[in-house]
Amino acid sequence: MGEADSFVFRGGGVWTDVRRVGLPFFSLQGFAHFGRDAEVINLWCALHPRIARYVLVAGVALSRRNRYFSPQLPPMIAPSGSLTAVAPVSGPANSQSITGMNGAIYFADSPNDQVAGESWSITSGTLSIAQGSPFSLGTGSGGPTSLLFDNYLNLYATEPNGTIVGYSTPGNGTVTAPLPASPYPAGVTPAQMALALLNSGAALYASDPGDSVGGILAFSVNSDGSLSPISGSPFPTVAGASPSFLLQVTDFNENRFLFASLSNASRVASFSIDSSTGALTPVPGSPFTVGNGPGTLASVFVNQSGELLVMNTLDHTVAAFTISSTGALAPIGSPVPVGTPSDGMAIYPDGDYVNGVTYGPVLYTADTAASAIETVNVNSSTGAISPGTVVATSLPPVQLIQPAP
Repeated sequence: MGEADSFVFRGGGVWTDVRRVGLPFFSLQGFAHFGRDAEVINLWCALHPRIARYVLVAGVALSRRNRYFSPQLPPMIAPSGSLTAVAPVSGPANSQSITGMNGAIYFADSPNDQVAGESWSITSGTLSIAQGSPFSLGTGSGGPTSLLFDNYLNLYATEPNGTIVGYSTPGNGTVTAPLPASPYPAGVTPAQMALALLNSGAALYASDPGDSVGGILAFSVNSDGSLSPISGSPFPTVAGASPSFLLQVTDFNENRFLFASLSNASRVASFSIDSSTGALTPVPGSPFTVGNGPGTLASVFVNQSGELLVMNTLDHTVAAFTISSTGALAPIGSPVPVGTPSDGMAIYPDGDYVNGVTYGPVLYTADTAASAIETVNVNSSTGAISPGTVVATSLPPVQLIQPAP
């Protein structure tokens, strides 16, 4: 077993359009998983169900025009993105995937085909091992490869035997029971997953690096949490491309897109998502050229325009791209070096204006070899990226994530 350390952002806040989340309230929290440890980056916010510009950050209410501070709790997100360590807890070694929602996070323990569940405190950011953790997934196939929550607190895990398993959870770090008909057939070697909220219901997507045409698996999420293949799945990308990380983005016009890193092709595939069925259609010009070994993806909105951030693992850089209304990508400036990142990446999606200084969004990258978290600043006007600061960590970071509620 390893440990889980926590880092807390001080001050600040974020806001977004809750209609795209599909929930009346929305919170963010980021977690950094380490070679033997896990460190937590807390990004707490609860959004007003109608006025999306107002947020509550650990008792600190914020708006774009005004800042209102509550004396009860300290702010957790600084405009500069600085981190403060809090107490560590035990966790699985070398977890390659983390997911979290509603006060709970789960770490993949692939060698033992199980997940470790932990709960967190909104006031301190500390983690507590959930009762009964770790939880066996029952497949014995050397997974899970990745983990994902849907918006009904169902937990999904991809397995290297060509299945996805699903479990219901109470949202406290424990696991309740398998979902109906689980496990679900899922291609050759399903890997990273993404979720899209549709006009009615949701769709779950999984990359399949073992598929000969670089397929993206697509499933409808039924009302009981079970998965049904979407017509046309798997959707091809490039032969031998080894698709890896997936990211779903919804723009301000409610256009839904799915982006897929094609690790062996130095490109990112872009699909439009049918808002009714969840079916995928390649956007014109897809796939788009990026750096070498694209991995983790993140997105941010700058002046109400979408921006995609790509981790180029073989180049050790992060590159930025605008997302057009059709889902096409266009580069913004030059890639920024980020040491020797492992693929772990998380975004603090909105900046702040404090004491005459405007702070843009901040991207965090896990530099495993250097035992550090390196930041990349995003210009709040142009979207251009630039090198930020380096935060030393007690042990090598592997993954970063911002789970929603």
